[in-house]
Amino acid sequence: MSTASSWETQVLQAIDESSEELLKLAGLLIQTPSENPEGDCTEIARVISEYLGSAGIDTELHDAGEGRVSVVSHRGEKGEGDRHLVFAGHHDVVPVGDTARWDFPPFAGDVVDGWLRGRGASDMKAGLAGLMHTLVVFDRLGVPLKGKLSFASVPDEETGGPLGAHWLLDQGVLDGATGGIIAEPAERDHPTIGQKGSNWFRLTIQGTPGHGSLQPLHGVSANLLGARAIIALQKLWDMVPEQSDDLKQLIADSKAYAEEREGYGPGIGDVFEHVTINVGKITGGTSTNVVADTCVIEFDTRVPLGLTRAQVNERVLEILAEEGIEAEIEFLGFMSEPNWTPPTDPIVETLVDALRDLSDPAAQGVLQWASSDARTFRSHGIPVLQYGPADLKTIHSFNERALAADVVLAAKVYALTALRYLGLAD
Repeated sequence: MSTASSWETQVLQAIDESSEELLKLAGLLIQTPSENPEGDCTEIARVISEYLGSAGIDTELHDAGEGRVSVVSHRGEKGEGDRHLVFAGHHDVVPVGDTARWDFPPFAGDVVDGWLRGRGASDMKAGLAGLMHTLVVFDRLGVPLKGKLSFASVPDEETGGPLGAHWLLDQGVLDGATGGIIAEPAERDHPTIGQKGSNWFRLTIQGTPGHGSLQPLHGVSANLLGARAIIALQKLWDMVPEQSDDLKQLIADSKAYAEEREGYGPGIGDVFEHVTINVGKITGGTSTNVVADTCVIEFDTRVPLGLTRAQVNERVLEILAEEGIEAEIEFLGFMSEPNWTPPTDPIVETLVDALRDLSDPAAQGVLQWASSDARTFRSHGIPVLQYGPADLKTIHSFNERALAADVVLAAKVYALTALRYLGLAD
């Protein structure tokens, strides 16, 4: 009988030997457009399902409607005391934008000078390919994993829609899962284990129209009230979160990582301890010479760990009341509480240890300021972390790419984590 270390050696060697196959799979996924909006993922789901099927891996297609199709596969059974690991990702991508501003075809899916190129290379079709390839290698070698390993690739992530991970988990398809790896982009040696909450809202402020030549003596400008609201709501930054000592240490580590590795410069790590406020969209008034009767402002605020959306929104109302501004508030878009998986959770410890063995002894989990499907898994009681190959500066931008070597590394990390987290059957 092969030992655990023997199986690890065999699997890692198999991934090395089939690296070209892995990169071709990543290229195939990139070459299959799945932009969101509009978000129809019927074709990419078919490609994923047929690829796994051709390798002898059974899949299920779960159609939530409107072209939002998820692909699911299960391997093994979860017995008493066993674990259930989920390999997860999303197969929709953001639009390519102006193709004239790309230096190569947006759906190239090729490898040039060591870079995998095209929309989704970083976010997150290369990571998705790594998960799929790991399943194929396990099946090809007949690895006797203990417990249950599931694969779930979903749509509707990029726009925060309800018909992807939210819908799939609500169906109970992944019930019983004890841990998950989401192949979202991450820095090579820093998987993400938590994220700020997302709190978008729209303010509608009413004024009193009048002739523009008489302002400010006649009429009440909704636009001026809106401007006052925008300035006043910057006070949200001053809210102080309540954080445990363990959380404070994680934030300190995340701040140091962000300022050293993310490239934004000193001070950017402060976002982990504050509410950020982005004024994303403003519309108001009907004509240049008419006092504005209505102003509509859309805000994107992000909530640090140690605060809640309810606390932030209560403060919003307080600030508006202090300014004497009446406004209708409508919540929209991404809505989630701050969420994290502790560094001591078995799935985090296992993946970080695998990454330390394969790449950098100093590898560690950190927080992120964006949102993803991780929030949904955690809200369903499934501890998850995110790790995937990426050139972070090209995510959602032109010339998206990922290092081919990092694509192979990620697949090795997924494989080693699954072997160690699930263990081997007797």
